[in-house]
Amino acid sequence: MSSTSAPFGFRASFHNSGQIRPKAYVIASGYAANIFQGDPVKLVDAGTVQLGTSDGTRSGTVAGILLLGIFAGCQYNDSLGKPTVSAYWPTGTAGTEIIAYVYDDPETLFETQYTNPGTPGTTTMQTAVGEQMDWVVASPGGSTATGLSNTQIGVIETTSGQFQLTGFAGEINDSITDAYNVVIVRINEHIYKAAVNSI
Repeated sequence: MSSTSAPFGFRASFHNSGQIRPKAYVIASGYAANIFQGDPVKLVDAGTVQLGTSDGTRSGTVAGILLLGIFAGCQYNDSLGKPTVSAYWPTGTAGTEIIAYVYDDPETLFETQYTNPGTPGTTTMQTAVGEQMDWVVASPGGSTATGLSNTQIGVIETTSGQFQLTGFAGEINDSITDAYNVVIVRINEHIYKAAVNSI
């Protein structure tokens, strides 16, 4: 990972309680965007879950969008009534009894990939701890074979960002001067809590 760009979305990794559990929400039947496991999602006025962008699609923007959490998979009955469990929401799916699982607790920490903003090999990422970043909307956004996201956090924001970097995952092949690193983040701009200011 240290010298290879291989984003894997956001992976739930820690909670002070020792328990990490997704909560059940709803996706509207026919919702026309893939949501991959590890994608940030938002809650819309209809009470349903969408991709965490301005318009709920991969062409939308992310700045200032309050997030509900991280998508963990879904289940639904398809158009023939067949029960289906999936790691991702396939765009345009028509179904009933739709359940979307989301890690929505604001205190949950996640692992994700971060790109060294300086010169790899010499610039330390330590100065990024406490800083805030938005997520990067990748396209197509993930794999329909595995259902896993390929998003990550982006550049440091000057005011407020959707995520706050709290530390490093400490994987065996990682150094904080590498080109890419697995970092620990918390959701900062969360629908269930107030955001904090950038340091």
